[in-house]
Amino acid sequence: MKKIICIAVLFSALACAFAQGESPTQFVDTWIGSRGSGNTVIGPSLPFGMIKPSPDTGKNSSNSGWGASGNINGFSQTHVSGTGGGSKYGNILVMPANGTLDVSNISSERANETSKLAFYGVDLTRYGIKAEITCSEKAAIYRFSFPKKEGSKIVFDTGHFLYNNVAGEGQHLADCSVEILSKCEVSGHTSLTGGWNLQKEPFTVFFYATTDTPASKFGIFKDGKFQKDSLKASAENGEKTMAFLEFGGESERTVHLKIGISFVSVAQAKRNAKEIKNFDFDGTLKRAISAWDKALRPIEIKTDFPDQKKIFYTALYHAMLMPANRTGDNPLWKSKEPYYDDFYAIWDTFRTSGPLLTLIAPRRQAEIIRALIDIQKHEGFLPDGRSGNHNGRTQGGSNADVYIADAFAKELKGVNWRDAYEAVKADAENEPADGYKEGRGGLKDWHEIGYLSIEGFKMSGCKNVEYAYNDFCIMQMAQALNKNEDAKKYSDRAKQWQNVWDENLEHSGFKGFIRPRHRNGKWLENFKPTDGCSWKGDTFYEGNSWTYSFYVLQDMNTLIEKCGGKDTFANRLDEFFNGKCDLANEPFFLTPYLYIYANRHDKTAERIHKILPRFTAHAGGIPGNDDSGALSAWYAWSAMGIFPVAGQDWYFIGSPIFENTKINLQNGKAFTIKAENLSKENIYVAKAFLNGKPLKQAWIRHSQIVSGGELTLKMSKNPDNFWAETLPPSPLSDLKSQKFKQP
Repeated sequence: MKKIICIAVLFSALACAFAQGESPTQFVDTWIGSRGSGNTVIGPSLPFGMIKPSPDTGKNSSNSGWGASGNINGFSQTHVSGTGGGSKYGNILVMPANGTLDVSNISSERANETSKLAFYGVDLTRYGIKAEITCSEKAAIYRFSFPKKEGSKIVFDTGHFLYNNVAGEGQHLADCSVEILSKCEVSGHTSLTGGWNLQKEPFTVFFYATTDTPASKFGIFKDGKFQKDSLKASAENGEKTMAFLEFGGESERTVHLKIGISFVSVAQAKRNAKEIKNFDFDGTLKRAISAWDKALRPIEIKTDFPDQKKIFYTALYHAMLMPANRTGDNPLWKSKEPYYDDFYAIWDTFRTSGPLLTLIAPRRQAEIIRALIDIQKHEGFLPDGRSGNHNGRTQGGSNADVYIADAFAKELKGVNWRDAYEAVKADAENEPADGYKEGRGGLKDWHEIGYLSIEGFKMSGCKNVEYAYNDFCIMQMAQALNKNEDAKKYSDRAKQWQNVWDENLEHSGFKGFIRPRHRNGKWLENFKPTDGCSWKGDTFYEGNSWTYSFYVLQDMNTLIEKCGGKDTFANRLDEFFNGKCDLANEPFFLTPYLYIYANRHDKTAERIHKILPRFTAHAGGIPGNDDSGALSAWYAWSAMGIFPVAGQDWYFIGSPIFENTKINLQNGKAFTIKAENLSKENIYVAKAFLNGKPLKQAWIRHSQIVSGGELTLKMSKNPDNFWAETLPPSPLSDLKSQKFKQP
């Protein structure tokens, strides 16, 4: 009981501190997004932590491992957060038990389940055991409170993994092993193939575990059979290996278990376990919360609605769970560069999460980008998706190019930008052996006929517009690095979206849409702009032609002209939001803000204030897969009142829901967004001021934010767009006016 009170006091102390403006950690609610399709992990983690211990429940649970129903099967050490598709991880399961051991079923009903920042606890009612977890970056510590019952034990299952076989993306056990090293120590490994990224080469998770209490008995199982007089077992044909440590007597006891993991070796896992000194559960928890306090501190908000604080700070938390920092734990090559994995997936995070880190955690973002560049140097391509130390899955374009170019355009320090340029150029010039794994499939078409044909690669519809934007982003880098021939080449390719624009295609009263095209130049017949949205070979994915026909961020002036002018463009957006878009999926992210190009900021405000209430402070409070925090980051940006145009150096000004947002920058300066006269009705911006001077545009440069200062928005209940005289940039419309600088 004392330990439970200690945890409560710790969180209470942080709550009091935050009331004085000192800590946002009290407002993180780790249950948000755990139900429904959010798929967020509920177990503890550090910011970008490698280990994510969490309960695995039921059968074929979500990628997070947890479900609201079903027994707890145990606690595995590796998880991804917020993802859809097939499964990944769920490795090295531990489970406390008592009584006679039946290794075919060690699961338990649950009660009093608790999930808080950096902490998880539950009562395992089958055994009368209380289990609690916290962690460091690469190690976890468990506290098991056993009742007065014979046969208290901890079981280690190295054959366990999550299995969710969506689209053939289930994982498969390659091999596993377990070894009892002493009365207090167990080690082993699990190797898996398959999973979400269709991994052919196995990835391996090693572990080293130690207890603070010596076992009186111990044993090994292989394929469910007890291995008499054996201290280790290995299996290569799909069998499971398991071990247990048993603590004698019938007294109540608390046993601490410390477990380190590694993707390199057991020895490395043992070193990682030393991150946790002795068996200090409460101290480890305190340090974890302190790490989150530091990570969340850069943004301070003022609002009269506590639920808004919960949703906002939980959104920031979710945006910092992935990718995983595995620096020093790379099994593939040795390098002095940082190493990150679990980019699941960049085609989502490039839009919101990446720009968020560039603004509030630039040193972290520089590490992540350096890791991406190092991956390309050793493997030939930047990942679009990566997990288990394996590039795998592409969706649209090569969007690591945009991820990197966004930081370049914003002059992020600490990156070798010439190496970065060579990495993005490799995507643009080299045809991959497997376009579903990495790079750009169908690149020969893109280079030779000026568009990606239906025959060239699947999902050609969405890939055409994304390749064009990828090349625009590379063009910016080439121009700043004085690579003039490259800049011209990529500028021309950035315009190739026009080669798949069918100006005669009409739908719902609007003319002109992106339309898939055969290699011989003929349009795809019997095509509607609402068609196609699956991995099964359709010409679009994660959105239809209605969605992707808006994605011309490099040349919005030309797009609007092709759509029939600003008024028609605004009306077209109205029709899009009238049932033709998926408000929870990433390709829609920018569309509420595109009204600003038509000088209709009022409609942007209206859309944002209709979408934001879909995020709630409940377990089902994320309206779709969180996708590694990308959807949460959309909320955070929109709630603050600014929104990034990934790959460019400026932000839309939206319609905030907070009276005051203060961004504490790592350069020691601060930028504040004030919404005066804000209320439920006053959602429209009537006037804007930057550092006290009138601002006649609904957008702001990154350099203006990082210089520090104040953006004041005078809110009104009446729409008035006359304050926004200067429309947002449309870079390809006038390249001469653009000044791209090398960081």
